[in-house]
Amino acid sequence: MQWLAKRWCSACLWPAAAVSLAAVLAVANAQVSQTPVSQTPAPLLALQQAHWVAQGSARPRHVLYIFIDANCPYCHELWIALQAYYRDGLQVRDLFVGVIAPSSPGKAAAILDAPDPAAALREDELHWGSRSDGGGGIAPVAQPSAADAAVLAHNLALMQGFGFPGTPGVVYLDARGQLHVLEGSPGQDQLSQIVQAAAVPSS
Repeated sequence: MQWLAKRWCSACLWPAAAVSLAAVLAVANAQVSQTPVSQTPAPLLALQQAHWVAQGSARPRHVLYIFIDANCPYCHELWIALQAYYRDGLQVRDLFVGVIAPSSPGKAAAILDAPDPAAALREDELHWGSRSDGGGGIAPVAQPSAADAAVLAHNLALMQGFGFPGTPGVVYLDARGQLHVLEGSPGQDQLSQIVQAAAVPSS
């Protein structure tokens, strides 16, 4: 199942720095259709090893990796829609980028540096639109650390490698071991199918 939508926020014009990663992911993607679920495809392995914030079930039966920006309205829409699936065993692993607005890197850093990043992400979403700069409701860090900047840059490179033109971007593995790369925020009628199809990748 491959699904394409236009409900995404355009991030920026991608620099050439991501070309080499894109080539690696393209080669790996060409090989995943016959990969057993017990063997993690290389592109998904790159996501597993990246810095992400988990929300939802602590003992998941379904896992989605989602590239998000703290100021992305479609990411916010998707966050709301996915809440209902947590009780069905869904775990969402959010990979932050900071490209939509000047405050995006600072808000991402505020979430990543919080004692409980999942709680900070929830705060950002629950107070959506409450700040003068719009978007997520968490107060941005004035100057993200070098470590945070490195995380955001690495996640952006991964996002570019998967070919996403903006946020959100969803990646998951199904029970047959096939990797799915989905652009944008799906409609509610499609979301249930996506969640149910998502498997838990092996560690």
